[in-house]
Order: sequence, then C-alpha cells, then structure tokens
Amino acid sequence: MSHNTTNMYDIEPHIAEVYDNQENYIDDVELIRNLIGDRVALNILEPFCGTGRIFIPLALDGHSIVGLDQAKGMLERARSKISRLPEEVQGRITLIEADVTSEEWPKNFDLVILGGNCLYELAAPEEQEKCITSAAASLKSGGYVYVDNNHMEGELDSSWQKAGESRAFPTGRCSDGTDMESLWEATWWDAPNRLIRYRRTTKVTFPDGNIIQKEYVQQKHPVSAGEVQAWLENHGFIVERVFGDRTCSPYVEKSARAIFWAVKTQSKY
Repeated sequence: MSHNTTNMYDIEPHIAEVYDNQENYIDDVELIRNLIGDRVALNILEPFCGTGRIFIPLALDGHSIVGLDQAKGMLERARSKISRLPEEVQGRITLIEADVTSEEWPKNFDLVILGGNCLYELAAPEEQEKCITSAAASLKSGGYVYVDNNHMEGELDSSWQKAGESRAFPTGRCSDGTDMESLWEATWWDAPNRLIRYRRTTKVTFPDGNIIQKEYVQQKHPVSAGEVQAWLENHGFIVERVFGDRTCSPYVEKSARAIFWAVKTQSKY
C-alpha cells in the first residue's frame, strides 16, 4: 500500500507558499550546475519538480526542462513563477501533472534530477527503486542522473522511534495572513527494514477565522547510500561521483547526505 503526501500538498494552495518560504536554498542548484559543467542546452527531466526551485534556474541557464509532479497546488505556483519569466525561457519549460510512481516518464533526456530528498516522499524501497528504473528508461545512452537525499544506514534511527506529536511541514504563516500548523505522530515502525508510518494532521486557519483540518496516514522509508548505489548499478548506471554534502565533500557513512552522479551506459531500457 502506498502512503504519500500528494493530497496534503493539494488541500490548500497556501501549502506551496509555505514550502517556498522554507525550502529556498540553492546549494544543490549550484552543485548541479558544476556537475553539468560546459554542457549546453541539455534536455532535463525533473520528477517531483514542485514549485520550480531547481528547474527554473536551470531553464534560465538555457536548458530545456520537463517537470513532473502530482501535486496540483505545487504546479500552480510553479506556473505562476514561470509566467513572470522571459518568453524564450517560458518556451523551454513543460510541466506535466503525473504520478511519478505509476505513470510512464517521457523519454530522450540528457539529465534526470531526483533532488530535494524526493525519495523520502515514497513509502517503500520498491517505489524508490522504480524511480531509478524510470530514470534509466528516460535517459539517452550517456545521459546522467542526479540523486540527492539524506541517508540512513542500518536500522531505523532511534530518533524516529518515539511516541507523541511533533511539529511538521507545513507549518507557517502566508502573506495573506493564513496560518498553517501541522503535527505528526508515529503510529508504527519496522526498525530492521527502516519503515515508519505516522499520522499527520494539518490545520489551516484563514484570516476570516474559518478553519479546515485534514488528517493523513503516511509511510516513509529512509534510504541508505548502499541501496541507492545498488539500484543505480543494477539498472545500467556507472556511479562517477558520490558526495556527502553539496559542497562536494567525499561521502562517508557519517555524512549528512548521499549525493550520486551517475551515467547511463547500458541500452537495457
């Protein structure tokens, strides 16, 4: 059974604004630019594209972008941003509303970006590996995939195995005065397999005093670096670089992140 955050992102367009207010870093964009190097006018696919934090700067660099996402609210905010770009940049961006775990991805790309901890949006390793399979099918021979996530080695970290409610995304105030507050509470976990299920409650309070509240059950599988490396190698990739952070520090087990830059070398897909 798949438990995901898609409906959460769609309960109110304000969630996309809170997301942008909190997720406004660009260090991964700079890393991707460095990895692209002097390659120009690439065809880039970004599943889980959200509001365009990563793909808009790359489109401004001259690359052509296709963004995939199932969350209507995130895509609407992305479209609003795109409408303010120069026309020639707008013409290089295509957004597709799609479930990346069940629908076929478009083909013939030079680069697929799986960034922003996107694998954490998925409920199980089978879904995460399927993204690597889909990336391989979408890439030209010699194309690259960028995979950037936190990682967890061994069993589910003890900090995840706790009772009681904690604040969670989306929590914050929007420009029109709308307040959002979210809480999550772990309801089940399988430590050896690094699986956790939890209840998330999101409360939206509008300036006029009206309130809506939604509850979701979600499951997460924090990926390990070893899993990602194995998936890449099993689906026709050679891993060229592995970083432990976005400043290109070498990966070690204690690194905060596991960032892979891998090239497709087999014509399996």
